[in-house]
Amino acid sequence: MTERRRENLHLVFRLDCERGQAEIQTDTATLGQLVKVGGIGDVQALRTVIAIMRKFGAAEFNDQGKRISADSYLKKVERQGKWSTSVEAGGMSFRFGRVVALKHSFITIEEIIAGSALSWADWVEPFLAVDGFVQAWLSDVDYDYWQNAKDPLQYQAVGRSYSNLPMKSNGLPAPLEQVEIDTSSNPGRWALQSGYVEAIGATMWLGPSFWEIVGENRKDALLSADGFTIRSVGHGVIQVIASEQCFCDEATTDKQNRLRAVLYG
Repeated sequence: MTERRRENLHLVFRLDCERGQAEIQTDTATLGQLVKVGGIGDVQALRTVIAIMRKFGAAEFNDQGKRISADSYLKKVERQGKWSTSVEAGGMSFRFGRVVALKHSFITIEEIIAGSALSWADWVEPFLAVDGFVQAWLSDVDYDYWQNAKDPLQYQAVGRSYSNLPMKSNGLPAPLEQVEIDTSSNPGRWALQSGYVEAIGATMWLGPSFWEIVGENRKDALLSADGFTIRSVGHGVIQVIASEQCFCDEATTDKQNRLRAVLYG
C-alpha cells in the first residue's frame, strides 16, 4: 500500500498598492512599510479559513504552542490589524502574507498530517469569488520543497546529497556571493512574478486576473491543449486538472513542462 503524502494549497490574490515601500510580510518580520492595499485582507482571509474549518469540526488554533479558540484568535488579528504568523488546526497549518513589491498576497494551507484536508475543493471554493483572486494550485509538500531548495545547507541539514545537482552563483557582489543550487530547470520550480506566481500544479484554479497578466492567448492555448481536463467552476475561474495525484517525482516531468509551456511560454 502506497503511503499517503502531505499536500498543500497555494492561493494568490492581486494586491493593489496606492503608496508603500517594497514589503515582504513573513512569519517573523515585516520589511518595509505598508500604507494602503487592496485585494483580500488579513481579517477576511482568516474569517474565510475559520468558516471552512468549522465545516470540518475544528474550532481552535495552535498559535506558537498555545491553544486558542478561533474566535479569540480572530479578535486578536482584528485588534492588531494583521495576520502575521502561521497557525495550526486540525492537522494543518495556515499562513497569510503579502509581497507588496510584486503586487500580490498569498495564503498557504499545508497538511501537517497527510490527508487532513479531506477535500481540497472545500478549501479553495470560498476564495474563488474573492475580488482579485489570481490563481491557486495543489502541490506535494516534500516535492515542492526540494524542487525549490537552493541553499546547500538545506541538504546538509538532513544528510541529503546534492553533488550531482547543477550549481550557480547567487549573483550578489562579494562578500555576499555564494554558490547555490540551480533550480531554474526543475519542472516543479516556482518563481515570484509581478501580480502572480509562475508555478504549476496537478490541479490549478486560474481566475480572470491571471489571464489579464499572462495574456488571453495563453488561455486560448490551454483550451486547445491535449492531456488536460478543463472545467469552468464559476466566478470566471477555470480549473485545470493535469493529474489526479499531485506531482511528486520525475515520472511527471514531461507533463509538468508541457503545462508550464502552455501557461507561461
